[in-house]
Amino acid sequence: MINPLINPDKSPAADPHAGKALSRGLVLVVDDEPELVEMLEYSLRQQGYATLATGDGFSACRLIEKERPELILLDILMPDLDGWEVCRLLRSVPDEEIATIPVVMLTALNDAEDRLRGLELGADAYVAKPYSLRELLALAENLIARRRRDQTQRSELARLRSREQVSADVQGLLFHELRNQLVVIGGFSNMLARGDMESQPLKTRDYLKAIHRSSDYLSQLAEEFQMVRQIEDGSLELALAEVDVRLLVEDVMALFRPLAEMRQIALDLQIEADVPPVASHWAALKVVLSNLVDNAVKFSSSGSRVGARLFWDAQGAEVGVEISDTGAGIAEEEQDLVFQKFCRGRIGRQQSRGSGLGLYMVRTLLQALGGRVTLRSSPGHGCRFTVFLPVEEGQGNRSDFHGSGSS
Repeated sequence: MINPLINPDKSPAADPHAGKALSRGLVLVVDDEPELVEMLEYSLRQQGYATLATGDGFSACRLIEKERPELILLDILMPDLDGWEVCRLLRSVPDEEIATIPVVMLTALNDAEDRLRGLELGADAYVAKPYSLRELLALAENLIARRRRDQTQRSELARLRSREQVSADVQGLLFHELRNQLVVIGGFSNMLARGDMESQPLKTRDYLKAIHRSSDYLSQLAEEFQMVRQIEDGSLELALAEVDVRLLVEDVMALFRPLAEMRQIALDLQIEADVPPVASHWAALKVVLSNLVDNAVKFSSSGSRVGARLFWDAQGAEVGVEISDTGAGIAEEEQDLVFQKFCRGRIGRQQSRGSGLGLYMVRTLLQALGGRVTLRSSPGHGCRFTVFLPVEEGQGNRSDFHGSGSS
């Protein structure tokens, strides 16, 4: 028999607990002993709870789905569908709001194995008959309070995730538009800078160079933020292909040679013989090496040198690219921190501006490529970053790629 919610024969004015009941929670009592059900419902209502009751498992399942109580007091020994099966079915429901309803098993079975079985099926508590009503009511209060806390936390987490997604979408649109506009600004400023500069006033030339440098910097910043978002949401797919690391390193060094010459910094490239190709991603690997060479040039003083060495570690089956400089270096306690997002070393903050994303991207991209990066440095003695890239089995004996020396 299914009892109605609270009692339809009573008006709210006739029941002093009616207003309070809805605020304390709805409790479903499932037991085939009418006297016991009546006693439990009366005690619960006296404490301000709303109640529902039924004497069989099938009706209990229907009520749970329809009314979604905040607590279930569940007898085990019932005809047709017993409490074990009701609890098992409840915990298997895909709807989290239903599946997480607290369950207190009420039973005359007091064997340790029965108690363990109830807990393994997902019951929150196991109370043996006869029981203390005061203890049962205290347990009900605690379980409902815990459920409400959990629901509040889940709702807050869902709200934060939703807000974070909206924020990420807005950022994506902004960076996309920023990148488009910077391409236009950079293109026109570059055209002006390549014109007849000698005929331009000195201040105009300085302004054009400043505009071009700033647009380049902001374009790079937008690209880095966009790539970081793709890395973190898993949408960046790196299809691996055979990469000639020698050609890639030469390309990166050529890219930074004008900047190095302008700062009177020598770029040295050494390539060992018989360096095999690697299975990697050309664009991602270029971002890695470009960040390392850019940092080396940026933090080196005029008249110094930046070196790049490409080598083949046959024993470790790895190709290595070492980027070294003679700059200010990084303190030992900061060497792991500089690979974290938005983190910049103390010396780096003093010497140059930056987003704090470069080395974070280096490590993250290399992990996606199956590689790694190491750092050796000490204050006043420069930095030595080494990128290691795995070589596929059978590639180490290839000698298609030769050449050594410096450029």
